[in-house]
Amino acid sequence: MKNYYFILIFSVLLLSFPDPVQAQHGVSPDWGPEIKLPAPPGSGSIRGFLYSNMGVLSNGRRVIVLNRQDGKQGPYVTYSDDGIVWSTPVLFAPDTLVIGLYNLKMIAGPDDRLHFVWASHRPEALYYSQMNADLQLLLDSVRIADNPDFHSFDDMYISTDRRGRLHIMWDEGRTGEDLPEIYYSKSEDGGKSWKEKQRLSNDDGMPSSFPRGQFSACNGDTIAIVWRDSTTAPPMDHWNLQMVLSFDAGDSWTSPVFIRPSASKQMDPDLVIDPWGRFHLFYHEVPTTNQYWDVRIKYAWSDDLGQNWYPESNFLTLSREQRSHLVEGSRYDYRHDVLWTFWKEEDLPGKQGGDMLASYSLDRGQSWSEPEYVSDHGDTSIGYKSVDLLPDGGVAVNYELPNYPEEDKLWVFYRERAPVSFTGLAENQEDPLRIYPNPFHEKIIIENTLPETNEILLFDLNGRLLFSKTLHDVKGPVEIEGASFPPGIYLLEIRSTRKTSTQKIIKL
Repeated sequence: MKNYYFILIFSVLLLSFPDPVQAQHGVSPDWGPEIKLPAPPGSGSIRGFLYSNMGVLSNGRRVIVLNRQDGKQGPYVTYSDDGIVWSTPVLFAPDTLVIGLYNLKMIAGPDDRLHFVWASHRPEALYYSQMNADLQLLLDSVRIADNPDFHSFDDMYISTDRRGRLHIMWDEGRTGEDLPEIYYSKSEDGGKSWKEKQRLSNDDGMPSSFPRGQFSACNGDTIAIVWRDSTTAPPMDHWNLQMVLSFDAGDSWTSPVFIRPSASKQMDPDLVIDPWGRFHLFYHEVPTTNQYWDVRIKYAWSDDLGQNWYPESNFLTLSREQRSHLVEGSRYDYRHDVLWTFWKEEDLPGKQGGDMLASYSLDRGQSWSEPEYVSDHGDTSIGYKSVDLLPDGGVAVNYELPNYPEEDKLWVFYRERAPVSFTGLAENQEDPLRIYPNPFHEKIIIENTLPETNEILLFDLNGRLLFSKTLHDVKGPVEIEGASFPPGIYLLEIRSTRKTSTQKIIKL
């Protein structure tokens, strides 16, 4: 019997690794083994769904959607409770109700439900479906929108916020072929009904693509969506980033504005809003010089709704001195205060190979870890798919390999990382004061994590003192009632034994 269990465990571990390839750099030791996901019965080729094909529930169950490429093609769902052993994939039931289901996306929400958005060719419509943790279908094919421009829904992205509202953004029309524009819809009743779709981009004859807004750490009503918008007509597209704001959780939106136009192309953004209202912007930049090898990942943050971005000069370059693009899967883990982002790097000059890298910040974007490799497949370029957070502070990814297990076939692999260790932080590193929401409507909340903080003061721009409080005997958060303040910009001054700092606060 002992020999039987040894053979079983050895077999599971052996199947967890793909065939060996020429290693180039290794994988960071914090990342676990590469797990080969199961295929639907009878299938020998599977893919993932780009951007969002994975969800992790509060009990640790991981769920991934696979796209069968041979035989009866279609979406299949598999799950695992430990990240190693995965269930036999089952067909995503709504596939049988329409013709040509495509662009399926899936996430897990704070309600421990699996939320799906997908499109079909017949009828031409955008749908929502919902499953529970046992993959039982709870809501089947709720129509969100129909009659798309250029007959297609593309680049869909779905996010939930901490109040359980569902947000979906997409463009209609294929990038490079049509003149797509950006659209949005939301649900406030768990996906049962959806607001009429709103066009967010200007219908100006210029293509707009890849809308992003990641709200899973956001607990307020102020949200934003960014996308890449061309400033020149095709075929000479020049892309810069545009953004819109909503102060009522998506009921209405401002007109779009360019974030910071540049001679370089700004491509495929990712935007995360953290619990205190800070915007975290990621994208890859294509310079006017070497438009292949000089592509890099850029990052910036804003505390005033995008009016000012930092670092001010040329934003921060997160990637190494290699071609880096397709930044994706950015998340703020509000339970452990870790900001994550991922991208694809091609580090073999003269070849087309590409692996996934990750970086994280423990101080809301002020500083970042050294990039760490998530995969290592030599001159084989992985297909980047999806990222999600694990309940213990770890993080999970999945991606696909082309020409595996043989030429013209594909396979999907899964890997997860242990929680970030804090032992490497500098001894004197300070955790910032947490001030939220910013912007605010009625009150400001200040969580004091610095024991040497002595006093908090709030001024208007004319220098009038509106609030002050000493903190020697204060325990817990400090609240500033601001419902009677007129809309505008205020200055919050934090005084400690070592320094005085000032932060802008916006009243809407």
